[in-house]
This record gives sequence, C-alpha cells and structure tokens, in this order.
Amino acid sequence: MFMLKLIAQNKYKLMVCIIGLYLFTDVLLHKGQARVLFGKTFPAAAIAPGPPKSKSTVVIQHKEWKKGVNTNEQLKQLDITASGFESDVYYDTVKKGFNVYHDEDKQTGQTLQALLDQYRQRKMTAAIWLDIKNLTVDNATQALASLLELRKDYGLQNKLFVESGLASLLTPFSDSGFYTIYYVPVFNPYQVSDSELKSWADSIASVVHAARINAVSGYYFQTSFLQHYFPGYPVLTWAEKKPFSIVNTVFRNKIAADPAITIVLYP
Repeated sequence: MFMLKLIAQNKYKLMVCIIGLYLFTDVLLHKGQARVLFGKTFPAAAIAPGPPKSKSTVVIQHKEWKKGVNTNEQLKQLDITASGFESDVYYDTVKKGFNVYHDEDKQTGQTLQALLDQYRQRKMTAAIWLDIKNLTVDNATQALASLLELRKDYGLQNKLFVESGLASLLTPFSDSGFYTIYYVPVFNPYQVSDSELKSWADSIASVVHAARINAVSGYYFQTSFLQHYFPGYPVLTWAEKKPFSIVNTVFRNKIAADPAITIVLYP
C-alpha cells in the first residue's frame, strides 16, 4: 500500500525516469545509427575522383527497396508494385548462368533465370540490383554476356544494377548500358583516425577515378563518408528496420529525406 502511494506521489518523476531509461537503452542498442545522426567532421583528402564517368541510366521510382530477394518464394511475397529489390548472385562458368544465394557455402539451387521467370509471370516492373559476389577477371566477360542475354530475354533495359567490389571489372558493364555500383571496402569511419580516413578516401578515390561506374555503395555507417568524399556519386546503402526504436525511426527518416542517398535496402 505504501509503495502504491509513493508511486502515485512521484508518478511524473517515474515516467521521466522510464522514458530516460528507454532512450538510453535505445541509443545503446543502436549506437551505430545514433552516430550517423550526429554527423562527423572529415579531414581533407588528396585525390578528387570527379564526376561519374558512366552515363548509364536506370528507372528509380522510390528509394526504399527490398534486400536479399534470393528465392522464388521471397519474390512471390514482394509487393507487385515494389520499386526494386536486391539479389545476391554468383556466376557459374560451367553452366554459363547465375545462381542466387547469399552465403558461399550455402547454395540453394536457385537460379537467376528461374527468379526472372517468376518476375515475368507476375508482370513485375521493379528494378533489380544484382550483387555479383564472385566477379573476377576470369569470369567477367562471360558474366557480362549472360547478363546481356537476360536483359534482352526479359525486357530489363534500364532496370538492371550490377554491383561488385572490383570497380575495374565494372567498366565493360557500364559500357554495355548497365547501371554499375562499386561496393567499397568495409570499414567504420567512426572508429578510425583522421590519417586512416584520408588513406581510405584516397585509396577508394584512385579506384573510382580509374573506372567507369555510376554509384558507390556501403553500409549505413559509411554513408556520411561516401557523401563527403564522393559528392558527385549517388550513394546506395542498406540498413535495418526496428519498429519500436526511436533512434531507428529518426535514422530512417533522415535517410529518406537525404537526396544524395539514391537507394536504401531494408530486409
């Protein structure tokens, strides 16, 4: 009885404490996104990459796309009016086609052609971001030839994005009209020194300058870095949705309102 009376007398203080604890926990659980919200000052770099050299174009209706659509079942669950989706693909030089799965050691038997059959059957118009996980000097020419056939067979002109961590291999894809994305190395700009930041910026800029690409991509915590050092390049990223997180909600609103971020993938 005494406790109930004490709570009633201090209910507003208690509410403030509960809200404060919730916010503290929310920031702690989503500290990476909280860092992005508060921004960062970046040091000057030596190399300026200039504007994108690729002139390929694509149709982008809305910036929120679906991440990891790697099976026919996942594609069936996608809204038919979706603006776009991302799939993880590996090129098979023996079968001369693409297999669709995320982890290299967890093949599923899903092929890109079967996924596109489902896409066509549903009469979808979404753009498709293909993260080619195993693009190399040895298979790039064959992979490009296969994609050209798929683009023609499924009527995907101006709808295919090609992503790789090897920017130099993307130039022939750009020259063939594909929208190309350079997936930058993974590092956290908020956890390295200024000298390391400059080193990363100059290293990536030298790669970008030597290739014909359309855009750069990286984790959500790399977006501020990419926007600062590559202002002429569209930034593509991916993040999570947490419906009960204030930090995540504010973060997603910031991403949605940022014109420099062209596409964000959500699970």
